[in-house]
Amino acid sequence: MIKFDEEKVRKDQENGLKLIPETEKIVDEICERGYSSVIFMGIGGTYLYASQMGHIFKQLSSKLPLHIENATDYLYEGNCHIDKDSVVAIASVSGETKELIQAVDKLHETGAKVIGYVEKEGSSLYKSVDYLVHTDGAEYYFWYTVLLRFMKNAGEFQDYDGFFQSLKNMPSTIVEVQKQVDEQCREYAEKYGDEELTYLVGSGNLEDWAECYGMCIMEEMQWMRTRPIPAKHFFHGTLEVIERETPLILIKGEDSTRPTMDRVENFVHRVSNQVNVFDTKGLSLPGIPEKFRGILSPIFARAMFQRLNVHLENHRKHPLEIRRYYNCLSY
Repeated sequence: MIKFDEEKVRKDQENGLKLIPETEKIVDEICERGYSSVIFMGIGGTYLYASQMGHIFKQLSSKLPLHIENATDYLYEGNCHIDKDSVVAIASVSGETKELIQAVDKLHETGAKVIGYVEKEGSSLYKSVDYLVHTDGAEYYFWYTVLLRFMKNAGEFQDYDGFFQSLKNMPSTIVEVQKQVDEQCREYAEKYGDEELTYLVGSGNLEDWAECYGMCIMEEMQWMRTRPIPAKHFFHGTLEVIERETPLILIKGEDSTRPTMDRVENFVHRVSNQVNVFDTKGLSLPGIPEKFRGILSPIFARAMFQRLNVHLENHRKHPLEIRRYYNCLSY
């Protein structure tokens, strides 16, 4: 396996497990004090990560006053659910995300408190959030813990202890996931890595992952043109432009929306010869109970596609770090 750093893969998951207790403590403190609303806020990839949690929130039938907000929308449109008693969760790897910095300033003017997962020590957001969670490679664990701890404290998620107990198996499980999908990712990159346009389809807690992968990796890091589309919208326009040679990536998870992806898959195999299915259901996930596989599909999908990153980079001879404009020009 090229560029497979098993120690780093394990370490990222271990970092995630370590941040759980400190994140729980923060949420418990907020719940004890009281709050009016919980806002998950992001921009670009972080918004799409947060939005995946929104699907989990709905599927678990939570009645929390939770809202998913885009930082730029908040700056220009506002949000009537945010007040001095709100708590806002954000995430940033660089800690210098322009829109989030501005949003945090506006939130503080309102009196809202901000919980921030920030990877870069000493960065602007590292310094400005009210409650800091700091580590590397563990953003999903932050979002899951914030969401499910608020739900537990509201008496809503009875499987909380069992769920987080099962996460202790994730370091070895994610290593095995990447080994299982490596050959599929290599074959995809070699056959489809130079396509002019690729459609990506996901549903439920993976529809935002489809957009995130298309936008943040294939477009930003590989300069590949993509069209992510949620399965729920596929049959309301997109189906008419799918032809025999149209390449598609179907990202299938195991949440309650899987039938919508089955419907898309059944259709596209009838009209296209270029269908590639990445399905968490085919993964062996030692230590992860069946009832939690759907909730955790975003983590497993990301692990799968991290191997596709490597193979696209190798096939296209385009290092993931190279940009034309992002952080290279003022805009």
